[in-house]
Amino acid sequence: MMQQAAGIDKAVNPAPDPAVVGRMLQLIYGRLAGQVVGLAAKLGIADRVAAGTTTTDGLAAELNANSSSLRRFLRALASFGIVAESAPDEWRLTAGGELLRGDARASVRDLARLFARPEHSASWLELEHSVLTGTSAFEHVHGMDGWSYFRENPEAGEAFNAGMSSIASSIHQAIAGAYDFSGIRLLVDVGGGHGRLMARILERFSSLHGIVYDMPHVVEGTGPYLAAHGLADRCEAVAGNFFEGVPRGADAYIMTAILHDWDDEACVKILRNCRRALAPGGRVLIGDFVLKPVNEPDIGKMIDLEMLVVTHSGRERTEAEFRELLRQSGFRLNRIVPLPSGNSLVEGLAE
Repeated sequence: MMQQAAGIDKAVNPAPDPAVVGRMLQLIYGRLAGQVVGLAAKLGIADRVAAGTTTTDGLAAELNANSSSLRRFLRALASFGIVAESAPDEWRLTAGGELLRGDARASVRDLARLFARPEHSASWLELEHSVLTGTSAFEHVHGMDGWSYFRENPEAGEAFNAGMSSIASSIHQAIAGAYDFSGIRLLVDVGGGHGRLMARILERFSSLHGIVYDMPHVVEGTGPYLAAHGLADRCEAVAGNFFEGVPRGADAYIMTAILHDWDDEACVKILRNCRRALAPGGRVLIGDFVLKPVNEPDIGKMIDLEMLVVTHSGRERTEAEFRELLRQSGFRLNRIVPLPSGNSLVEGLAE
């Protein structure tokens, strides 16, 4: 009877596809991989190899590390395609590893460091809290929102700013290269920080003038940044609060990674302020992830969970949700421009 039952079980539950099993294990081990990459960024492995320290023993000496355990760590990095062993215990960077260098044009080193930090990891360990309650696990764990936490913990705040700057660099390059700003006379970057996106756009479109609009303590550093890049005569920094209003008379208003920080009500308020200030025939440009259909793989859906875990009310949105936000604000969705950085530029035209 036991043999017969075993045979029935085998027929009803055939062996799973090994590729599917492998994929599931990859997902389960994925968190560990992120910690490995984050530690490689923290230890500066890519910077050290690029500077000429290419042996296991040499790296161990610089890091005051156990050579045997470091080799095991480097071997794991090699399995991820971040380094490669060119000779026994001799390492070189791959194309992926190059992006972990601090001086790489599209460096992700500081982003990897940020995601491996204890305050971030502790928040994600409480993902269940966010999924069941709809509220921030970060606030649940740390007793305050992220902005308050970073003010009280300057080291964490610096790590957060560096991580955001690291990913923003590739997004800024993508926007400046993928969208035609030539028909715009005056562009306002709403929540534009120190003007890095504006600088990339102004460098490519010589007839364009700009305004970088942000909180007073932020724009203190904007003028010097623009001057250092020779753009002070074509762009000014203006202080204010985008919930209260924005500079008037621009042909276009752009905001990147701004609306995803807020709920729909707040987003409509920001967009309506832009609509009221807009010159006739103008447009609004939103740089955020546009979520793909439910069954399609999409890194944006993971970023959406990141917003659920670490922010008070932030979220990524679908095309339909952007269309509705724009409609409520006096715009119509005209087109969505996918960017090489994985997110998109949503273009809304004034109704």
